[in-house]
Amino acid sequence: MSVGGDLDVRRAALTIAQEVEELDRAALRGLGPEAFDVQYEARAALIDHVRRIWDSLKARGVNPAVRPEYQPLAALQDILTALGDHAAHTDRPGD
Repeated sequence: MSVGGDLDVRRAALTIAQEVEELDRAALRGLGPEAFDVQYEARAALIDHVRRIWDSLKARGVNPAVRPEYQPLAALQDILTALGDHAAHTDRPGD
């Protein structure tokens, strides 16, 4: 995997997210309602944090989507978004 220059790091991130989806969703279903809510909110907060970093780069005139040095950040954003999606598509325990 190349961390610096190409999209391999992003492909790896998406593969990881896909491969752990069922395990993650099963673990989420095993939580109590309050713990599920905490997990859901924590994931959302991490996604927001990384998006703020991404947006700050764009505000400085940098296009992180096409810059090789920012592909690891893009990969992190991909993984966190996938984890958020896992939670969003898992029924809240107790509902």
